[in-house]
Amino acid sequence: MITKADKSQIKQLIQSPAWRVVEQIAQDFITRTRDAGVVRDTEWDTLKSALSQEGQVQGINGLIQELYKHAQDA
Repeated sequence: MITKADKSQIKQLIQSPAWRVVEQIAQDFITRTRDAGVVRDTEWDTLKSALSQEGQVQGINGLIQELYKHAQDA
């Protein structure tokens, strides 16, 4: 469970200049992930690769959104 103190720390992090670095790293990761090819030897391996790639992107975006949500609730 996220405490009020945790939420306050998240808010401070998001308001700090260091947060821009975190966002840039996340964006770079998403760009590299999307730029990586998904075509594999079989259609099933290609599908698995595409779904895995999209899952990684959604996971990073979900984490960032969750941090913003907790910071807003602080």
